[in-house]
Amino acid sequence: MKVVHLIIPGEPAPKGSRVAGVRKNGTVFTRPANAREKDYQNSVAAVVSGMDQLEPPYEVEIRFRFLSPQKPKYKYPSRNDVDKLARCLLDGLVAGGLLVDDRHITRLVAQKEYGTEGTVVLVRSLQG
Repeated sequence: MKVVHLIIPGEPAPKGSRVAGVRKNGTVFTRPANAREKDYQNSVAAVVSGMDQLEPPYEVEIRFRFLSPQKPKYKYPSRNDVDKLARCLLDGLVAGGLLVDDRHITRLVAQKEYGTEGTVVLVRSLQG
């Protein structure tokens, strides 16, 4: 079993819905609803680029960390859906070449917490 421990700096961003629009020439397009999605996904890909690709299947544990607001409404982060955060991170792991495809993940644990801004990731290859 091979294990990779990662720390992704910066504020995590969700991969959410898409927004449709029409160009001046009449063609239809879609764009991500979150402008930070692509930057975060690219940050994840940059951290793992150059690493050896892990063999599937995988187990992934993720801790998304956010800075605490001055007067939080709750004792836990309530911004962003944890599943959409995970989707963006996993797409970055695939784009960076660490994972073959996120469909090979057999176990996924994700949580949000206050702390030093960034993402802590543990990926286990269950091969062998």
